[in-house]
Amino acid sequence: MLYLKLIRANNWVKNLFILLPLFFSGELFNLTKLSNTIFVVVGFSLVTSFVYIINDIFDINFDKNHPEKRFRPIASGRISINKSVIIGSLLLLIGLSILLICSRNAFLISTIYVGLNLLYSASLKHVSVIDFVIVAVGFVLRILIGGEIGDVELTQWMIIMVFLLCLFIAITKRRYDVYQYEFNDQINRKVVTKYTVEFMDKLLSINSSTLLVAYLLFITSEGVLTRYPSKYLMLTFLFVLIGVFRYNQITFVDNEGSSPLKILFEDIFLQITLFLWLVTFFFIIY
Repeated sequence: MLYLKLIRANNWVKNLFILLPLFFSGELFNLTKLSNTIFVVVGFSLVTSFVYIINDIFDINFDKNHPEKRFRPIASGRISINKSVIIGSLLLLIGLSILLICSRNAFLISTIYVGLNLLYSASLKHVSVIDFVIVAVGFVLRILIGGEIGDVELTQWMIIMVFLLCLFIAITKRRYDVYQYEFNDQINRKVVTKYTVEFMDKLLSINSSTLLVAYLLFITSEGVLTRYPSKYLMLTFLFVLIGVFRYNQITFVDNEGSSPLKILFEDIFLQITLFLWLVTFFFIIY
């Protein structure tokens, strides 16, 4: 269990974004492509574990003073930094090897992901605005990997939607850090001193509006209507709208957002909304 916490195995669910291109292409039941994509998801998950370990090493001083993060294996001292580096390096080697076997392009995108996140951990996380934009870019790289391994040509709309959605979640997470800094005098990372809760709220309002408009343009675009000629497409917008409203409620009213995965796993409302959105699109596509 301790080593699973070190490699953040619970965060591997984020890498399911790699499956999105296959899902929307209508080839989810192509067993060859599905098995290859799942293999890549496993390989990329090992790569992300290396990134998490390196990030925890850079954040060790902040994590030690955090009410929750101080219990992480590295921050608590239960696993030494040297041992963590060795474990992380082995996971990186295995993960990149798997990706290289499956797809050269997926391997190259993964190395870009690693390089970007090393820069993020070392310095870019301290640059305001760039800090949460890079997080969103990381998810765009995930779907690019999915497109490569599934031989699916990604539309600009899919890339835009994934970027906006993940940017929205990244901003809510950073807002929580800023809220803790302003009202509880708790600094989780240096960059929070460059923000205010009011500023983060404005960013969320802008992003939420842009996300919803972009989704409407997506489901009413000629390419989508030609590919998915279904009267139920507009129904998917209802679930997106409700989901965004609910997440904003959790962010603004409950002042939560420290862990998007925790929110998703614990909030039944969001779970039902996401499930209905997926089922509706599954029905439309398949």
